Amino acid sequence: MCLFVAIYPVAMKSSGSRLFSKGAGPFISVVVHVVIFVVLVKVLVFRAPEKETAIDVQVVEEQIRKLDKVEQEPEKAEILESEAESLEAPEDLAEELLPAEVMQNSLLESELDLSGLDSVANIESPLVMKGLMVGRSESGRKKLLREFGGRYGGQAEKAVLKGLDWLQAAQDENGSWGVGKSRSMTAKQERARLTGLSLLCYLAHGETAQSEKYGETVQRAIQYLLNEQDAKTGRFVPFSKTVGSHDDIGVYGHAIATYALCEAYGMTRMPLLKEPVEKAVQVIIDGQQEKGGWDHRYQHEKWSDLSVGGWQVQALRAAQAAGVKVEGIFQALEKSVPFVQGMHAGEGKFYYRLGNKTPNGDLDYMTGVAVLCMQLAGSNRVDEVKAGLDYLKDAECTDWDEGWEKTGKNKSFNIAYEWYYNTQAIFQKGGSKWSSWNNKFAPMLIEAQDSSGAWKPPAEEKAISKDMIYTTSFCTLSLQVYYRILPSFKKAAVTDERFVFENDVKIVVY
Repeated sequence: MCLFVAIYPVAMKSSGSRLFSKGAGPFISVVVHVVIFVVLVKVLVFRAPEKETAIDVQVVEEQIRKLDKVEQEPEKAEILESEAESLEAPEDLAEELLPAEVMQNSLLESELDLSGLDSVANIESPLVMKGLMVGRSESGRKKLLREFGGRYGGQAEKAVLKGLDWLQAAQDENGSWGVGKSRSMTAKQERARLTGLSLLCYLAHGETAQSEKYGETVQRAIQYLLNEQDAKTGRFVPFSKTVGSHDDIGVYGHAIATYALCEAYGMTRMPLLKEPVEKAVQVIIDGQQEKGGWDHRYQHEKWSDLSVGGWQVQALRAAQAAGVKVEGIFQALEKSVPFVQGMHAGEGKFYYRLGNKTPNGDLDYMTGVAVLCMQLAGSNRVDEVKAGLDYLKDAECTDWDEGWEKTGKNKSFNIAYEWYYNTQAIFQKGGSKWSSWNNKFAPMLIEAQDSSGAWKPPAEEKAISKDMIYTTSFCTLSLQVYYRILPSFKKAAVTDERFVFENDVKIVVY
């Protein structure tokens, strides 16, 4: 914009006027220029008004679900996004799962690689499933069921849901699993063991306290274990005062409860769990023997038990994967490897117990324990792992009736324990052996499930018993092997998938 100003002097006739004009002219000129300058500033100079940035924080509370009484009626199992016929019972359950070449043996038979398992340690909030637990989201679970479950993936998932429904109905009012109201030391130890195992079944399925159907079940189980923990010692169960007791099951109860709560902490990052799991893990570390093993009361006795040690290793590995900040977890896992190696009896068989007079002769069901422990501890290439896998390669999955006949003489042993460990060890190896194992193991367990959803030991006539809870938990966990822990031959992939809970409170920033 241009502004032109013209000043035309007016002639004065009188001399006085001319004199006044000479003096006033400069003054008028200055005034006019000042006025022009002001006008130019007003017209040409623009200052943008300050815009105030406002952050409007709205707390949008979604519908809060009130926890109703635990439903006794099992809901219809979720149908996988696979072909409908995959959910139908095949005419011949012994038919081969998939051709060996489809299983990509060149990859599956490779050396084990557990490098991806630690990625779960950086779980964010809201919940993000990574690494070790990547299969516990809905999409991850479906994908891995299709990939490793073969034709039985859909049926296995339906059986798992029926098992979870039965366990939900069997849960005690105080959140535990067990039978009777006894508060004796043995009863408390048994309840801790059964509650930990049952809770692991729900966590393996990706269920947390926020889950719509099983949330209350999970929450009550967690709260029960927390209530049972001794705040001073960190133990979840009392122990026998008898020095050298070989039959105290408290060490099982503590380790399994620790295992379950470490997984719950890793999946949810609940602050309430942080200190309890740290104390519980410290008990296991402090109870480890100099040579890496454990006995039945964390006494540092001269004898060691591989069955006991298996649960300590699993609990420590879960703690490490969950990012529990306790010094010595890695070292304890490292020390556990020579302990397991020392239990090797030769040709892939492992002793149940050493140092307690003579080695236990029941060797055929401990190989899976030993192999899985060394796999989880990161020692995948030691000779004992290879020997154990070679032994399992030649072993057949024990049939339901045959298994109970085999363990009939040993009332303290449950055949489902063997399925739990051997299935995991073989799954971690993969390859054609996994295909043939799954081809027998999966349909065998699916067929053996009772219409109620439980797995009942033969001749079990009670509506509910501790053996039924024990067996149902192990069978459920065994059928969750496809997605429960990422197989060691798979590289852990980070996923941005987040769980959206029904009662989340969201903060929206505008």
